[in-house]
Amino acid sequence: MYLTLVDLVLATSIIQSLGLAVFLLLPETFRLVSNRLLAASLITFAAGLGEFFLYSTGLALEHPNLAYLGTLVGLLQAGLLYVYAKSLMYKDFRLQPRHALHTLPFWVISAIFLVEYYLQPTAVKLDILINRDHPGVLTSPLLAVGIHLVFLGYLWATIHALGRFGTTVRQLFSNLANKQLAWLRTLLILYAIAWVISLIYCLSAHVFTDLVSVRTISAIGAISGFLFINYLLIHALRQPGIFSGLSADEAQLAKTETPGRAALVSSEDAGLLRQLDRHMTENQPYLDADLTVNQLADQLGIPTRDLSRTINEGLGKNFFELISDYRIAEARRQLERAEPGTTILEVMYDAGFNSKSVFNTAFKKATGMTPSAYRAQHSG
Repeated sequence: MYLTLVDLVLATSIIQSLGLAVFLLLPETFRLVSNRLLAASLITFAAGLGEFFLYSTGLALEHPNLAYLGTLVGLLQAGLLYVYAKSLMYKDFRLQPRHALHTLPFWVISAIFLVEYYLQPTAVKLDILINRDHPGVLTSPLLAVGIHLVFLGYLWATIHALGRFGTTVRQLFSNLANKQLAWLRTLLILYAIAWVISLIYCLSAHVFTDLVSVRTISAIGAISGFLFINYLLIHALRQPGIFSGLSADEAQLAKTETPGRAALVSSEDAGLLRQLDRHMTENQPYLDADLTVNQLADQLGIPTRDLSRTINEGLGKNFFELISDYRIAEARRQLERAEPGTTILEVMYDAGFNSKSVFNTAFKKATGMTPSAYRAQHSG
């Protein structure tokens, strides 16, 4: 069998996905629930790419019983990515029987395929494949729309959960460098865009059967799959080492604490705010890059929930914003009196930041200029 460049790219992405899945299932890595879920996601992703490979190489027509298997197994991917994101967000995450509900689309659509395709004579299967000679294009446009909407719904739910998680993290941690899942959110948004395009393609294929060739669709699938798997590899492999997730207590603490506009505060809260400001000014706890709201509450000798509520309601800020303000003020002081040869990075670390991107973004938002420009303006 002659393999084209498209076939080789597809095969490479499939091998990468399966290779990483095997690595994640080794005894040293298997213990993490997130690794097991990622391994399962990668297997389903490889199955989806396998659908393109079968059509691109012509194997789908030679072995019609293999057709659509990749599409069916790939139906598990959206639910797995949703649960995988949850396992990264919460350190005490455990798989429960209720999570099996996320496999429901797979079982329902598999039953439909069993009756409408796999139990049909070979001649009927070939006729279906020839009439819909594009990877993953189903005979029923209604079924195709249903599958795409399920995928897009899961992707939206996962993106929404990650957005809410980011808000929670900012209420509990002063350092976001090791607590963000922005890479996964970006990946899912791009993935959702790809599925919208796929939905348009599937619907168009029912109206314009010769709109695009199998080779073109396979090439697009190969390139997209290669980029997806390598982006996932780069970020997901780094994630377990730097990310600890939230505990149940932390998640519960932040659940009802939504920062908003500063409100009128009671005399008790006003006293707490003065105590907080005095502690921040005199002891400078914000210089600790890993300071958390729990640690600050312990230093003040007050319940964490009271401190979090007072910051949110009394100042109209979340914990991260409060600490960032003090750190920016410290960085400005240091930049104004910096000795020749002092680097921006040294100022950044001394002020309590340990992420250059977070520091630069926060500094420019507060001052309207970059740290370098600020130093140049105030030097000499």
